[in-house]
Amino acid sequence: TESARQMYDLLIKRFKETSLTEDMRTGNIRIIDRAEVPRTPIRPKKMFNILLAVLLGLVAGTGLAFFFEYLDNTLKLPEDIQKYLRVPYLGPVPAMALNGKPESREKPELVTLHSPKSTASEAYRGIRTSILFSSAERQPQVLLVSSAAPQEGKTSTALNLAITMAQTGGKVVIIDCDMRKPSLHKVFGIPRDKGISSILVGNCEIKDALLNTPVPYLDMIPCGPIPPNPSEILGSPRMAKLLELLRKSYTRVIIDTPPLTAVTDALVIGRLVDGAIVVVRAGATPREIVRNGLTQLKAVSSPVLGVVLNGVDMD
Repeated sequence: TESARQMYDLLIKRFKETSLTEDMRTGNIRIIDRAEVPRTPIRPKKMFNILLAVLLGLVAGTGLAFFFEYLDNTLKLPEDIQKYLRVPYLGPVPAMALNGKPESREKPELVTLHSPKSTASEAYRGIRTSILFSSAERQPQVLLVSSAAPQEGKTSTALNLAITMAQTGGKVVIIDCDMRKPSLHKVFGIPRDKGISSILVGNCEIKDALLNTPVPYLDMIPCGPIPPNPSEILGSPRMAKLLELLRKSYTRVIIDTPPLTAVTDALVIGRLVDGAIVVVRAGATPREIVRNGLTQLKAVSSPVLGVVLNGVDMD
């Protein structure tokens, strides 16, 4: 019985210890903060993404703009003429809009006649002044107008310069020496049965091929029948003699020629003139082609008066 009592006391003691331990046990979970419903989503961060997209777009757009500018090898600004070609800059000719009308409604070759107060007419008068004062010794009398490549606007430039020079009161004659693709006779709507080719081969006299134009003090010699060998005819002694005769009768002689890099017609005439004017269409002609044409002119000792930048977007 003594051992049973001790066992009982031990069980009672253990029971009390267990009950005390349970009463003293505390939980390990505490409420730090009450949960709240978020007002905005955590992701995606729209404002941050928008700002990042704008920043990346600006950087990428600027980089692409510089990259495309690097790839563009055309001439667009007066600074390009002086930087890449190292020749005088005579002036710009704006992309024409005659009296608010598109240039297709009126002939751009006669803009100085039909729209004398237009921006293009003022530009041609400025180019005329630059040409006349391009030489310190004397004003150039026989002028060659050409371009490095086709579709540059050399015929329009040649004819409008001739009109502006005739408007000052001096007698001017313009000669269509583009025997590959003549167009001056089309502007005035006259035939080219007799022209410069007829004079050079001896089929007619100068007076027979010389035609009056609607512009006072401006005469014209059309191309005439297209010969099989234009370069040889234009480079003959008769051409030099013809120009000498025209010098005595006219204040200015303007010659429209084919492109420099296409054929040699302009080069064989270039050694007979007082100055050559090269027309370049802005944003269209690669500067290497223009540089090549200028090099060819200098090779035949043709004095280059400068470059006219045609089709410039004034805006």
